Amino acid sequence: MTPGVSVVSTVYNGQSYFDRAIPGILEQTYENFEFIVVDDGSTDQSRELLHQCAARDRRIRVFTPGRLGAAAAYNYGVAQAQGEYIARQDFDDRSYPDRLRHQVAFLDAHRDVGMVGGYYVLVDDRRGERYVRMPPTEHGAIIAAMARYVPIAHTVATFRRQAWTEAGGYPLVNNLIDLRFYLRVAKLGWKFANVPEVVGEHYVHESSWFHQTLKYVERQRDLARVQAQVVRELGLPRWMYLYSVGRHAYAYIPPGLKRIVRRGMVGSRERDV
Repeated sequence: MTPGVSVVSTVYNGQSYFDRAIPGILEQTYENFEFIVVDDGSTDQSRELLHQCAARDRRIRVFTPGRLGAAAAYNYGVAQAQGEYIARQDFDDRSYPDRLRHQVAFLDAHRDVGMVGGYYVLVDDRRGERYVRMPPTEHGAIIAAMARYVPIAHTVATFRRQAWTEAGGYPLVNNLIDLRFYLRVAKLGWKFANVPEVVGEHYVHESSWFHQTLKYVERQRDLARVQAQVVRELGLPRWMYLYSVGRHAYAYIPPGLKRIVRRGMVGSRERDV
């Protein structure tokens, strides 16, 4: 039977995280899925461990194309997919059991929606924070939020393979692959949504490839540029360029004040846990 959903994950030296993504996906209450895992040239034991997992569960399909880099590995994984829907899953994060059930039901009921996310627990080891992030659920509010932050967490994003194809796949960049991809999809006229359910956990830690590769200030400057691009290309009110300007200053705010700014001026809905 052709799977309705293809869960796509990539891993690079992720042997420490085999207790997160894999069990979270295999425990889903929605059962018609395949789990594609692309080993992106790992030099630790990840490849061997992945093949062991695949031998135990036939839903797991392991691919080892060598070192591609994050964006190219994402595209490679989606290209192998058989499902109509693509569920992204970062290897060091976890999806809750009902994630796919909620998101598939929403996409089935809303044919104009190209991508759906959800609420999620953010565990920030760098700042010692753990909270539920509750991004907007309606399309218009999500588009407006793209000028301020990333309103759909990539690790819990599920989208139509058709939208990915029309967008030309993920852009081959090193940073903000998700937001740049969302911009491509939005410009095609697809709608966005977040289900008002906590569907997973996203971990932020300094040992991740992302945080080791790009310096924090550089990431914030790049986000400011993409925020301005969102305002310009999606026709948002010109005053929203202020968020892009403010992003440059945000990089230098002391960690203890970032939550106040994030929840106040930026408008991020969060609940401590």
